[in-house]
Amino acid sequence: MEMEKIFGQHASYQEDKPWFSVLDIILGLSILALLIVFLFISIGYLNKHLKKQNKIHEVVSTNTEILVPIKTITSNSSKIPTKITIAQDKKINLTQNSTVQEAIVTTTQQQNKVTQSLNIQEVIYETLLEEFRNDLPHWLAKIDYTSLTIRFQNPNIFFEVGDSSLNQYYQLILDDFFPRYINKLIKYKSVIEAISIEGHTSSEWRGSVSKNDAYFNNMALSQERTRAVLEYCLLLAPVKSHRNWLRHTLTANGFSSSRLIMEKSSENVEVSRRVEFRIYLFDGG
Repeated sequence: MEMEKIFGQHASYQEDKPWFSVLDIILGLSILALLIVFLFISIGYLNKHLKKQNKIHEVVSTNTEILVPIKTITSNSSKIPTKITIAQDKKINLTQNSTVQEAIVTTTQQQNKVTQSLNIQEVIYETLLEEFRNDLPHWLAKIDYTSLTIRFQNPNIFFEVGDSSLNQYYQLILDDFFPRYINKLIKYKSVIEAISIEGHTSSEWRGSVSKNDAYFNNMALSQERTRAVLEYCLLLAPVKSHRNWLRHTLTANGFSSSRLIMEKSSENVEVSRRVEFRIYLFDGG
């Protein structure tokens, strides 16, 4: 009887106790949810990896479109047979990834040359402006940034009308100006292709002559004047040590009335008569 009571109580206890508690059910569902999330993450990662591999394969394949954010590509390489002009943010067809890299390198080099040229131009301009800032008003001269030109306006002050001989006043200006000018430019001789003395006239010519005769007479006059200026400057004693470089760099050019100074659609006769010292940089500067 005692045994039956014991076993009977035990059996009754087992029947009243549930197989799973609420906590067990929550824990099981949580684990199942985590497994499902992990499965989706794995599938997403696998798809992303496959897409990346496909893009890499497309870049190196023939006739694949790629985005090249540059404007102009020019190359002499045999891999790029023609000049390719590309608008910003437009697509082009290139055969291989290596071709793209070479094209970008070529364009970068060209852009660097342009930037370097602009920097040199600015440096030379600032150098000349600092050197001659106080003298320009007295010489009736000015410096043009875009062409690196020192322009002596109204050369009638320096030459007699219709004459190519330098007067004494102009000689004094050149005695002061030219040695200082060359001493500043000699620092940049590696980038200077030429220093041009350029003579310009108005379209007028004294006396009653045709337009053609006036042009030819002024051409001869402008050439004679620039030659006289070149000769005088080259023989100045202070530039003797630079004379060899100047013989290869300094030129004289007469333009007659081909480059008139216009104001309100009319020729400014006085300003059109001028002598200029212009610097030409290598690579089209």
